[in-house]
Amino acid sequence: MDNHFDIIVLGTGLTESITAAALSKAGFKVAHIDPNPYYGADEASLSLDELVKWVDRCKQDNHSVTHYGEVPPHARQYSVSLAPSVIPSIGPFISSLIASGVSRYGSFKLLGRVVIYDGGILKDVPQSKDDIFQSKALSLLEKRRVTRFLMFAAGEFENSKELHGQENSPLLDFLHKMFLLSEATARAITYALGYCCFISETTLPALHRIRAYLKASGRYGSSSFLVGYYGGSGEIAQGFCRAAAVAGGVYILGRSVTRISVDPAGPEYPDLKSDLPRFAVEVDDFSDRLHCRCLISSTTLLPGHLRTLADVICPQISSCGFPQPFAMARCIAIVDGPITLALDSKDPGTSEVSDSSLLVFPPGSLKGGSDISAVHVMTVGPGTMSAPSGKGILHISMPLLTDSIHSAEILLRPYLTAVLILFRAEQQEQNTLISSTFYMQELASCTSSTSHSLVGLLAVPSLRPHTTQGVDEAAVVAEATFRKAASFLNGEIKDINQECKQNVFWPSLDEMVEGPGEGNDMQW
Repeated sequence: MDNHFDIIVLGTGLTESITAAALSKAGFKVAHIDPNPYYGADEASLSLDELVKWVDRCKQDNHSVTHYGEVPPHARQYSVSLAPSVIPSIGPFISSLIASGVSRYGSFKLLGRVVIYDGGILKDVPQSKDDIFQSKALSLLEKRRVTRFLMFAAGEFENSKELHGQENSPLLDFLHKMFLLSEATARAITYALGYCCFISETTLPALHRIRAYLKASGRYGSSSFLVGYYGGSGEIAQGFCRAAAVAGGVYILGRSVTRISVDPAGPEYPDLKSDLPRFAVEVDDFSDRLHCRCLISSTTLLPGHLRTLADVICPQISSCGFPQPFAMARCIAIVDGPITLALDSKDPGTSEVSDSSLLVFPPGSLKGGSDISAVHVMTVGPGTMSAPSGKGILHISMPLLTDSIHSAEILLRPYLTAVLILFRAEQQEQNTLISSTFYMQELASCTSSTSHSLVGLLAVPSLRPHTTQGVDEAAVVAEATFRKAASFLNGEIKDINQECKQNVFWPSLDEMVEGPGEGNDMQW
């Protein structure tokens, strides 16, 4: 194997995989390395057998993980996501899926019901004007106020008198003050339409999210969101890796990087500037070192001595809320029995029953739960090929502002108990818990150091664990990383009078031609 590359990418998380695919398609020579034997890194989709092995590895590394229950039969028919998310029907991520051709590698369906836990019961959240006027829970006056807010949020609100001076106030306070909404309605909009993670989350980023989701409604059906098959984001990350491989990328999985050194330009590149470093990467079980001019790595895989020298890619994202979570407490529960919620209304684009739904617990809504954080419960099942027939998966997520003294199990056990009771009441059936896994996902901080960064060394922050916004932020960070890497490498190539590679994030669909011996679904 030729051991000289334009770029080496460490980690196959969603952001890194999008970046690698774009760089490979642009004509750069890419090597993509991950110490795990699977794609997706911290966002991977695993079978139950793989999940148990992942738990064992986490325990060996002294991570806080607890697992209960035995591995059920047909364990490989489950696809469990380590970082579950939904896909907005309009946004940077779905644009990348379509423009890259990766959407042809996967399958998607509309998200079913979005419900909020209020007073011990589940209530549907109005997602459109039709939902509002059909609701029997809202008074006529409240319907008019909600409609006025949705019209405001769907428009150009940035310079509006309503928002002036309120940009950094909590969204909940803004809704009370400017639109006189009731407490129940304001909480539903804040946590199940704006998807705020914390009670203190500010107004302006939440309004940007609400506007995006309102525009997304109706593109593919009544829901603003899609759900990926076979575990979601991990399967999609693998699709981008597959696309990179088709374009010439080299993949090395299950091998750890043992050392990264920075060397001056050697005889292989005699005309390159001596002050531009060349990276040498040593990989476990590889006799030869791998060399590159540009190194892109997730912050978690970059060695400590290089982490402070990396240019961390942190583009400004208008919908990114404040404050940012420090960590995410997560639970994966396998359930014996259906976890479907019947839809309240029939729509030509949806089925009457969906096992993919999103339940939101606002802060302070559950006794024994959090008074600060909103908790999301995402359900998946056979409808997305994530579980065998008659089984279901619950993904429970709680963002944390600070390092918690409590384990993920202590934080999330009350929500797991409540969800199982709610589903039994909804379906009049018994749901048996087969297994449960509780773990704490720590998030690497995003601190840019461009003033003293090493030229050609780029770091990608951890994927923000926002259920509805994470994949869009991954696409934005990937594009920013691609442009910086391509600009740097094309600048070097100009210095040695070689032909520059493409600097467009994705080519037009007309440029995606079929290669020899491959079908259309395998090519850009």
